[in-house]
Amino acid sequence: MLPPFAHLIDAHGDELLAHARRLAGPDAAEDVVQDALLRALRAYPRLRHGDHLRAWLYRITTNAAIDRFRSGRPEILMADAGADRAATDDESLDGFEALIGDLPDRAQATLRLRFVDDLEYEVIATRLDCTPEAARARVSHALRTLRERTVPA
Repeated sequence: MLPPFAHLIDAHGDELLAHARRLAGPDAAEDVVQDALLRALRAYPRLRHGDHLRAWLYRITTNAAIDRFRSGRPEILMADAGADRAATDDESLDGFEALIGDLPDRAQATLRLRFVDDLEYEVIATRLDCTPEAARARVSHALRTLRERTVPA
């Protein structure tokens, strides 16, 4: 069962603001957290379980910061895509992060959007500023690269 959304804000609001300050700077941090919490509130009723809610909030905050940077400085997208790895203590992501760790940053970000955030290709396309078909191709290419690197010859 999911706790009331207000409890999540009370429990994690301060640390999300500190995380946003690290990612977006002190001037933009409050806007990033506000955007992140709006995104989280919209998605909250669709959650399947209440596991790892702190990590979920960190991911949304990170994505909001990345989206903010992306609008003016696209090169930041890949540099900050893994910034929340150190901030989240979600052990279930450790194996995934280790698996994709050798991939290029762009491929890592693409796979995180698809398999960690569980986003549809239309949403991934919006985040990566491409078409849904291109987003699907990027995920496919990243998976193919991952298979080539992990499957013994």
